[in-house]
Amino acid sequence: MFTNLKRILKFGWQGFSRNMGLGSQAIFIITVAVLVITSLIIFNELSNFLISQAREKVDIAVYFKKEVPESEILELKQELSKFSPGIENISYVSRAQAQENFLQRHKEDPLYLRALEEVGENPFLSYLNIKAKSPNFYAQISDFLTSGPFQNMIEKISYYESEKIINRLFSLTNNIKLGGILLSLILGILVVLITFNTVKLTIFAFREEISTMKLVGASNWFVRGPFLVQSLFYGIFAVLIANLVFFGIFNFLNSRIENWILGFSILDYFQENFLMLLVIQIIFAFVLGIFSSLIAVRKYLKV
Repeated sequence: MFTNLKRILKFGWQGFSRNMGLGSQAIFIITVAVLVITSLIIFNELSNFLISQAREKVDIAVYFKKEVPESEILELKQELSKFSPGIENISYVSRAQAQENFLQRHKEDPLYLRALEEVGENPFLSYLNIKAKSPNFYAQISDFLTSGPFQNMIEKISYYESEKIINRLFSLTNNIKLGGILLSLILGILVVLITFNTVKLTIFAFREEISTMKLVGASNWFVRGPFLVQSLFYGIFAVLIANLVFFGIFNFLNSRIENWILGFSILDYFQENFLMLLVIQIIFAFVLGIFSSLIAVRKYLKV
């Protein structure tokens, strides 16, 4: 049994190496498919990270009308503290402090300072900045502010704008994921078609050797086995090339984009989850390769 397996592997390797021109097409398309499916997994993790980070950074800024006295705002602050144990911190910023904060932020920018001088009076509103222990509490706090006795004091609440941004980010990532899944399906179909065609041409090229094997009493699986092994080699080389591409790209880009994506290290994620990704890649490549090879062998290898 082991002798036959060794011979099947040997003949499969010979067929693979002798038909590298044909096999390169299959390797290329399987490599692209592996790159896409792996990128989809990494993007899914990245999008979940970005959404969670965005939710953690969300807070509520409650802006009050200019005529609202400070005492009433502080009274609302106390009411909010009693209202929900989910509130982590509430800070009050007066109109004067809001203006001072603006001046400190833009002290190097004369355009903003001139614009503020032209306005004349203080254009800023007093506000409460509310930080909750969990994003789940924000909707509850917003409902209390907009439907309670204090709603007439409020000019606007910034939470709704932040929530819109998060929802857009969620929608965008979902659309990209859907596009990635569709692209993976298309590439999977291409892998099957190209590998099928490659195995078919290899069968035609080896028809004399196949006839000789049958004449000396080779079993059907001994004849078919090398063609299936060829598909395994296509998958192995495709996975190897895909991972070399990933390591090269991530090493080059990681430090350049880590700050841009809020500290998420694609290279660290790839290295930490490499075994899991490798198993998925191998299964994906082998299933497509073996499936298409089996179809070609059953159709064109009459043994």
